[in-house]
Amino acid sequence: MWQLDRAEQKRAIFAEFQDRSNAPEIDLNQRLVDDGTALPGYRVAAAGRYRGATILLDNQVHRGRVGYLVYTPFELDGRAEHVLVNRGWVSAGSDRGRAPEIATPRVSQYLEGRLSLPPQGGLRLAGSELIEPFGEGMWRVQAIDFAGLTTTVGAQLLPITLLLDSDAPYGFVRAWKPPGNVRGELNAEARHLGYAFQWFALAVTVVVVTGVLTLRRGKTAQ
Repeated sequence: MWQLDRAEQKRAIFAEFQDRSNAPEIDLNQRLVDDGTALPGYRVAAAGRYRGATILLDNQVHRGRVGYLVYTPFELDGRAEHVLVNRGWVSAGSDRGRAPEIATPRVSQYLEGRLSLPPQGGLRLAGSELIEPFGEGMWRVQAIDFAGLTTTVGAQLLPITLLLDSDAPYGFVRAWKPPGNVRGELNAEARHLGYAFQWFALAVTVVVVTGVLTLRRGKTAQ
């Protein structure tokens, strides 16, 4: 029953994700964002330019390889706020002490993507609250702390991130998945339904075997 409940939760989450995907696109240059928790999944557009700062979210795995998610503050035209743009995944390489080469254009541009809260999974190491200098204009973190990063990069950050579209330039590996699809399965709901079927099948098997054994013992006793 717990697996059926989880399947229903995944169904509801994905239905909400689809509804938000089909909603009118949000213009971040006009929309005030005080609470980011109500916005993940909505399509957005933003005009502005990248700042010369790079945030590397550590311990992010892609196809069995450990690397970073690359976040860059994007200065919104006509506003004091910036939005952190998730430009995708890069490999950490064999030398953990060496920063990856990240090219960031400073020209004015128009971005499109999807709003998302930063990932909460992955390895959480001791000192995950630290913002570690990792090269000129680059910091390595274990978690995205909007308040801490606002102070570090000297830019007011919105409490939400933008997942850069897969075909947009100046990005890296972008294998964005719908919410709840953390393991990469085609249908997260079906996975829980499959588990529920297995448990129900096991329960029926136990009942049948118990019944057969009980009948045999009854005949032996006679």
